[in-house]
Amino acid sequence: MKWYKQNYVNRRDWVLDNLENLQLSHFEALVVLLIDFCNVNDIPVNLEYLAAKCHCDTSDIDKVISILCSKNYLDIKAISKNIVFDLSRLFDSDTNKQQVENYASIFDLFESEFGRPLVADELSKINEWLKRYDSKLIIYALRQASMYQKVNFAYIQKVLENKSNER
Repeated sequence: MKWYKQNYVNRRDWVLDNLENLQLSHFEALVVLLIDFCNVNDIPVNLEYLAAKCHCDTSDIDKVISILCSKNYLDIKAISKNIVFDLSRLFDSDTNKQQVENYASIFDLFESEFGRPLVADELSKINEWLKRYDSKLIIYALRQASMYQKVNFAYIQKVLENKSNER
């Protein structure tokens, strides 16, 4: 399964966090976020819907769609008489793969240390940490908890807070 289809990945947060790397204008980013929202919630995507949500003309949306297609971030396909706006290329770009692979390995590390699959709340907590702390610090905190046989999220949180306060 692709990384961006995993349960623990919030694609819209990821897009917002990587705007500078993706080189999206604010208007392009808004359209990307709306398309992703529609895709996740099974809302049909069309120019009129996007224009209404963005308070602009369909011609403006058409220009943004063309730009996103030219950047290879968006594919528009006709599948079973439906038009599908596919953002897979946005998430598959080579510059983004390494960061995501690092994040996926952190989740794997936690599951390995805990000896079980993580639950949704734990995945969310790790996602919060990834937004606040460097991944190396998170791995350090996990290792500290493991070393002292206190492998729980409260202990790891304390290690993260203590280490970030030292800086």
